[in-house]
Amino acid sequence: MLLLDEPLSALDPFLRVRMRAELRRFQKQLNIPFIHVTHGQDEALALADQVVVMNKGRIEQIATPRDLFEKPATEFIARFLGGHNVIETPLGPVAVRADRITLRRSMNGVGANDARLVAAVRAIEYQGAHYQVALEHPGYSELTALVSDENFAGEPLSVGDNVNVLWADKDVHALAPAP
Repeated sequence: MLLLDEPLSALDPFLRVRMRAELRRFQKQLNIPFIHVTHGQDEALALADQVVVMNKGRIEQIATPRDLFEKPATEFIARFLGGHNVIETPLGPVAVRADRITLRRSMNGVGANDARLVAAVRAIEYQGAHYQVALEHPGYSELTALVSDENFAGEPLSVGDNVNVLWADKDVHALAPAP
């Protein structure tokens, strides 16, 4: 067994990605278990066969990387992994992935009946293949949508725009109540 305690933390992003691939190759080649401690969510998802997420010294969830990302068990995990919005509903908190959110410009209530929320665009960051759009809505401190560069080009948004926030029922994942 090989114990790795944050081996990639001091590397620049490009080298970190290359070294992740090397570590994965070594693991397959040596055919021994690795315990890899990291605070990098992307690193854990990329390298692990099984991920253990701890919060305050307590295990919150053990799952494959895909299951962990697709079905975070708690609000802490959804927020810690990133890429999820935690939304309060009458039945309790749910997670909706930021890449599963659709934004439509809100014009005098047009399309508002289809919206789950109406929010204002707080910030926009271009990140290459997509734009990260931070949203402002009363009662929510963090709402984010990832909009593909193609969709953003077709319907560009600006800070201050009001948008209808939509998602499909299939993209909602119930979260366990906070302990």
